[in-house]
Amino acid sequence: MGMHGLNDVRFDFDGSLALARRLWQLADLTDSTARARETAAGTAAKDWRGELVGQFDRRSTAELSALRQSADQLRAGARGWGRAWKEAMDENNRRRRARKVTEIRDSRSALERFGDIFVGDDSDEQVPAARTVAVPGPPNFAPTDTPQVF
Repeated sequence: MGMHGLNDVRFDFDGSLALARRLWQLADLTDSTARARETAAGTAAKDWRGELVGQFDRRSTAELSALRQSADQLRAGARGWGRAWKEAMDENNRRRRARKVTEIRDSRSALERFGDIFVGDDSDEQVPAARTVAVPGPPNFAPTDTPQVF
């Protein structure tokens, strides 16, 4: 239907969840790298003596902090894509429902439309409410529903 606002949402549902999974995997890899670097730094600094040990410790600490922040940001991005998927799916279901209500309303005879003036239009009541879907979650970010059919 070409009516404004009643077209399906243009959103890459599969791609957004694939991206969320990939971002989560990158966060896991970043965490793993941080743990390995922390172990290596501990080994290197264990018997280190000299004036540069303090500088090494500060740089190692800064690196670990940056890696952990990066992992947190990657996970936040992944969760954001999960929320975007949910919002797009909810909007898509609302639009599909509205399209069905319009279809019912438009299919009424002239006599029914005239009667609606006095008793009210019940087209909206004939279509069930759109479901609200859950946010796909980590680490799999699997779809929590499919587009609703009315």
